[in-house]
Amino acid sequence: MGVLSCMKYLMFIFNVLVFAGGTCLAGVGIWVAVDPAGFQDIVATKAVLSAGAYLLLAVGIALALLGFLGCCGALRRSRPLLLVFFILVSLVFVTQLVGAILFLVYWKQIQPELFLSELRRNYRGDEGAEVFSTTWNTLMVTFSCCGVLGPEDFGNGSRFQELHPGMPWPRACCARDGLLQAGELLGWEQCQERSPGYIHEQGCFSTFGRTLQKYISVPGTCSLAVLGIEIFAMFFAFCLYYNFD
Repeated sequence: MGVLSCMKYLMFIFNVLVFAGGTCLAGVGIWVAVDPAGFQDIVATKAVLSAGAYLLLAVGIALALLGFLGCCGALRRSRPLLLVFFILVSLVFVTQLVGAILFLVYWKQIQPELFLSELRRNYRGDEGAEVFSTTWNTLMVTFSCCGVLGPEDFGNGSRFQELHPGMPWPRACCARDGLLQAGELLGWEQCQERSPGYIHEQGCFSTFGRTLQKYISVPGTCSLAVLGIEIFAMFFAFCLYYNFD
């Protein structure tokens, strides 16, 4: 009985933390979604930010619900609640495991041609107000890259070239004195002449690939930790379910 009691309280503490974390995520999602004090106005990709806010809200609510079920099941010694908790955590575990496997199998097979065709067809330039253009401008400035493969992506036949026939590439491809879009260009004339140090020659596809390879251990470690916690949660729920009357 001592071991069972210890497992019950460990289950309770674990799910209190899960509930608190889920509540915090949901709170952040709501805060961003309601746009306090014009928060979204300082971010170029408003649609992406809004989608991220609702994703945080959904994940937070799901975690809070799981934590609540686990706490109630452990304290009330309720087998139905523990069974529901076990099933939900199992579904989350299987979904994450399948997603991780698919990501590891297919992420290296992603080719730049799809992104390149979309860029040439839809990108409108530095002043483009639609989500696609503002997202690309933000990415190119933030990651110091240009196009998918390089500055040549904006050449003849692209939507950008049709709208701006006198420009070889957008200003977002040029080096700045800071990472933000508000940073001053080091030199637009030198950038147009493709002078070294004034233009980002590297395409964003290879830049993202290097960044992902460099930091893949961080999300990988976090994912393994989450999967491990879920295994322990399922184990505790399973043991308590079969030992409660």
